[in-house]
Amino acid sequence: MEYLPGTTAGGAEPRPGSAARRAAAVVLALAAAGMPALAAPGALAITRARQLADSVPRIPGLPTGVPPAASAPEPALPEPTSSEWPFPSDFSHTSGTGLLSGGASLWTDFLYDDHGPLGSPVGIADNAKVSSLAEVHGGFEYPEGPADKDGADIFTAGVGYTPEATYWRVDWNTLASADVPIAEWTFSTGSAAPAGGEEWPANAKLKSAGIQYALVVSAQHAQLLEVATGKPVAGAELHTEVNMAARSFIVRIPTSVLAVRASWQVRLAAGLANPEGTEFATVGPEDGGIPGGTNVYNVTFRTYQQEKPVVCPSEALPDPSLTAAMEGELGVEGEQDHVPVVECANFWMESDQANTLATGNVSKYALTLDWSKLAAKHATPEPKPTGYSDRWYVSPLQLGEGVVDAESANTYTGPTYLGRVQPYAVYVPTTYNPKKPAPLTWILHSLGVNLNQYGALAPSQIQEECQDRGSICATTEGFSDGGWYYEAAQVDFWDVWHQLASYYDLNPDATVMSGYSMGGFASYKLALEYPDLFAQSMPLEGPVVCGERIVEGLETAAGSGGQCEADGNTTPLIVNARWIPYVMTYGALDELVPFTGGLEQVEAFDKLGYRYYAVLYPAEDHLVFASQNDFAPADSQLGELERVQDPGSFTFSWYPELVSSSLGIGPSGDYWLSGLQARDGAPGELATVSASSAAIPEAEELAEHHTGTADGPTPAITDSLTWTPGSTPPARQALALDLTNVAALSVNTARAKLKCATLTATSDGATALTLLRLRPASAVREGGTRIATVPASGSVTVSLAAGTSTLQACSSG
Repeated sequence: MEYLPGTTAGGAEPRPGSAARRAAAVVLALAAAGMPALAAPGALAITRARQLADSVPRIPGLPTGVPPAASAPEPALPEPTSSEWPFPSDFSHTSGTGLLSGGASLWTDFLYDDHGPLGSPVGIADNAKVSSLAEVHGGFEYPEGPADKDGADIFTAGVGYTPEATYWRVDWNTLASADVPIAEWTFSTGSAAPAGGEEWPANAKLKSAGIQYALVVSAQHAQLLEVATGKPVAGAELHTEVNMAARSFIVRIPTSVLAVRASWQVRLAAGLANPEGTEFATVGPEDGGIPGGTNVYNVTFRTYQQEKPVVCPSEALPDPSLTAAMEGELGVEGEQDHVPVVECANFWMESDQANTLATGNVSKYALTLDWSKLAAKHATPEPKPTGYSDRWYVSPLQLGEGVVDAESANTYTGPTYLGRVQPYAVYVPTTYNPKKPAPLTWILHSLGVNLNQYGALAPSQIQEECQDRGSICATTEGFSDGGWYYEAAQVDFWDVWHQLASYYDLNPDATVMSGYSMGGFASYKLALEYPDLFAQSMPLEGPVVCGERIVEGLETAAGSGGQCEADGNTTPLIVNARWIPYVMTYGALDELVPFTGGLEQVEAFDKLGYRYYAVLYPAEDHLVFASQNDFAPADSQLGELERVQDPGSFTFSWYPELVSSSLGIGPSGDYWLSGLQARDGAPGELATVSASSAAIPEAEELAEHHTGTADGPTPAITDSLTWTPGSTPPARQALALDLTNVAALSVNTARAKLKCATLTATSDGATALTLLRLRPASAVREGGTRIATVPASGSVTVSLAAGTSTLQACSSG
């Protein structure tokens, strides 16, 4: 492997020495000199022969080595019975899109978007769904009780046709009590009769031009009304089928009562039901209501094009002409064209809804129903939009439903968004070709933010990391704004990777991990726990512990007790990064991720002689730096890398406590090792294995240091370590293992390129060593004495005592 050095400013020669001392010296020099504009450094690149894609069976694009949570099948979502809904339920997995299937029109709404009309006074509400930095634009909150802070959230909507009847279905994201929500459909049939109106019945306080019928649906009540007269349609004795498992409300309207033909315009909105279930409950001022204003929390048939990741509040800007400029991909034109407007961040994909509901007229949100297509059972493929969108999947975790408050803001939290259906964000480059595997880049969200952080606040970063590189990018929600990618938040990560590999054509060897702040911590945590899965990692202002570190030994955890505190130090895991080049940024004025702790992390890479590229900013903090939307110096280092498979030597350390068989997460192998188990799995304990197969000879890595300068968004210095190859030793049939706190492990002798080899293992205690892919009926010997005969399976386990053991064995490969 060759890792080509980057150029240095002014042609400076590489220099050795402490990365931290060099960085600190240059930072101080730049600060003293007033930090003039500096030239950007050249990019680092890596070249090697492409290896064959290595995927989990039946999931192309999901790399081997993932934990069980990633390869487990997605649970089935409960569906209404065939008598309640005699149609398919194969809704699109992209929010803001629809499809036709088996006589039904199926629409998917956005999750956790039920915030009502624009809040006040500047259009941004305080009720941020317990994500403290991911504000909402709508101003409604829920009363305490069974609404569970999500009680009027439409998940999907379906309309089905048979010659005998039409079917009208609403599925709720949360349905703890069937008496909580109410839905209202309105129909514009295109015919002259009956007369149309514009006022929605049932206290919705909405308008739409030319609506003729309204179907009001609650668990207790279903009524079809003529809008112009407000009277029930003759003969319409309707009933709501409530399926609590599917969280569905379904109403069947006989075609003898309401005939259908040609094309209709259909609209749908939801809110809280009054006690009788006959109309929308009035939203009081204590919950954000305005006298005479709408009582609707959620209106659907909004497309992903309408709910773009950047949508400005209609009342937030004094000059309406600025709104269009601020909604451009790169924010306002001019000197700050990289800087998006925070108020325009559409974190929950409800900003256009909030603006529109504030006007009281929702005519723009309509679904066109062509009844002839439903009658013919036309089918359309699931939409696969390019650009930015939100998607959903069914989680295997059963955490409850609705939204719960975090124990405290901006710290380590358990799950707060409990639904069985979980959202994630994806960016698909416009150049994506389904016939050509694309790289995958993770951009994991920060503490206090959510899945739409980068679409809402960092369009330049999306452009550089995703569009320009032809990479699909994804951000998980993690069940909360502060899960730090432990437990449920990590299960969510693996489930989303499974979804991406199932839906898109991914290159399993070309995955990059990145993220800002807490997402930067994950760029250490996840990439170092599973190093054989990643080609590169880029923590941006990433804490090196689950919390804050000023210097080693002087640190605080983001949460008291638990894995965040006991197993949150990533520095001991850096030994795992031998084959993963790292790109890092740190700001000297960072108030949340201390610069000194970041420099220590850079120094740890430097001492090991591992490849890194650090961008160090004398004048950047944490929150302002993030809002400037300019990570070009770091992004420029993301090349077309591929993960190393089956290297000759590596070291792997892990926290055994993080292995959970019930959740299907936690490291259990690395490269050609598997079945790793520790003797001591107490909180904070580490286990380590160093492995070297001389049968896979590696060139000596010649380390070179480089310092340079960069500019963006403010002047910075760069510090890097690169490799160039030296001489390569001849191959030998020898394996060496050095084990600390390892109770068991397995060696795939074929992948380690061992034939008839000598195995030397040094352990600090008893260890069960399993050798895989051995020649059946051959002998495993220790000191010339046969200690085992290989069975037909080709696998044999031998017991190692503390100290050094020397074995001889022959592989079947």
